[in-house]
Amino acid sequence: MAKSSKVMLIEIGIKRLSLLKDKRQGIITEEIFSDAEELLIKSEMDISSK
Repeated sequence: MAKSSKVMLIEIGIKRLSLLKDKRQGIITEEIFSDAEELLIKSEMDISSK
């Protein structure tokens, strides 16, 4: 998978998390959002280094 495709997938994942965190939805907390966002970014870095 091309690097730009990976970045797009990370951005889409973060947007989906943002929707879940949205105050109107309130499905996840800010802490869960931050942890998940960090994991997404780390996974992208791990994949890129291989």
